[in-house]
Amino acid sequence: MFVGHLSWDTSKKDLKDYFTKFGEVVDCTIKMDPNTGRSRGFGFILFKDAASVEKVLDQKEHRLDGRVIDPKKAMAMKKEPVKKIFVGGLNPEATEEKIREYFGEFGEIEAIDLPMDPKSNKRRGFVFITFKEEEEPVKKVLEKKFHTISGSKCEIKVALPRKVYQQQQYGSGGRGNRNRGNRGSGGGGGSGGQGSTNYGKSQRRGGHQNNYKPY
Repeated sequence: MFVGHLSWDTSKKDLKDYFTKFGEVVDCTIKMDPNTGRSRGFGFILFKDAASVEKVLDQKEHRLDGRVIDPKKAMAMKKEPVKKIFVGGLNPEATEEKIREYFGEFGEIEAIDLPMDPKSNKRRGFVFITFKEEEEPVKKVLEKKFHTISGSKCEIKVALPRKVYQQQQYGSGGRGNRNRGNRGSGGGGGSGGQGSTNYGKSQRRGGHQNNYKPY
């Protein structure tokens, strides 16, 4: 179960002790802010029996540490197929044929997305490649983080679905977090610069790696 509206003072033990009266609790966690070390105000409870969840839902109001908390059934996220990769640091002059030839060695390619800069109407220094087969081609490509294509050292990453990426980046924040993401080099993606709902600023390699978002 997802449990929202928790007090910052509520501990993992407090949460588990409260819900134990509805049934055996197998696992319990409170999500913490990695920067401050404080609770983010929500957590998760895993019961041994599904009947315990119904008992919780049957009770109209739940209070813990002086607050009305909000337990709900946790929604399982559907696993996204891993077929798409992001290729950063690519020479914008690399032809689609050359890109297809190189990555076709890893598996049959379904589509190549070559983003354009709307201001200059020129190719950007990155592409997205979608394979027809799930998992295996991507796994082969990722055996090496960097690949040399048309004289450029390119960085390869899995292209996250837009909704997953945005949830990871901004699930706990509002506009303030989004603005910081636009200014910085981004989080959650290392040196690749995955930090913006627009095109987050990235490190330049040989002048070819323009701003990008890896989904």
